[in-house]
Amino acid sequence: MIRCEQVYEELENTTFPKTSSRKNISDEPIEAFVLGQVNYRGQEFLDFKTRGPSRYNKKFPQLFKLLKKFMQQHDPQFKYTTIQLNKNIISPPHIDKNNVGPSYIIALGDYKNGGDLVVEGKPHNIKNKFFKFDGTKGHWVTPFSGTRYSLVFFTHTFKPPHYDTRNVEVKTSGLYRNGILVKSYKSPDTQRSHPISP
Repeated sequence: MIRCEQVYEELENTTFPKTSSRKNISDEPIEAFVLGQVNYRGQEFLDFKTRGPSRYNKKFPQLFKLLKKFMQQHDPQFKYTTIQLNKNIISPPHIDKNNVGPSYIIALGDYKNGGDLVVEGKPHNIKNKFFKFDGTKGHWVTPFSGTRYSLVFFTHTFKPPHYDTRNVEVKTSGLYRNGILVKSYKSPDTQRSHPISP
């Protein structure tokens, strides 16, 4: 039986790399990385492949093995290609345009005073709880204090066949397409955006 405390301890012992590749989350470097399958850009030194294993699979093999067992324990039937790991990120409203099918997310840590996942205006407490959601719908994280890790298990592809993300903008007030509000969110408690408390 794998407990949340065991996973949290392993995450605390992991040095998270800083990345600037997730422009839909932040223009500044964030602490995050991916395990499982990732998209390549077809470079020659990768034999022109467009998908393959993350380099962090070999760098953090114990963590990778633990997280796969963690998900297997929660939902043995759930299929996924990729695990996104985030540390202390207050993600703004966004959509994950390259996701297909449902995603599972769970947050771990000693954080408090927020840290909920908001999906289309509805907040969800995901601390030590798996939550299944559609990443192609507008979602974000409420401000919090303390240390917070989030794990997202999902299937990654280049072009989701069921969702057109062209000219889409997500705000806390709603989903916009071509500048026109197509779905409003009622989330008065999540309109703020503050930096993480030290």
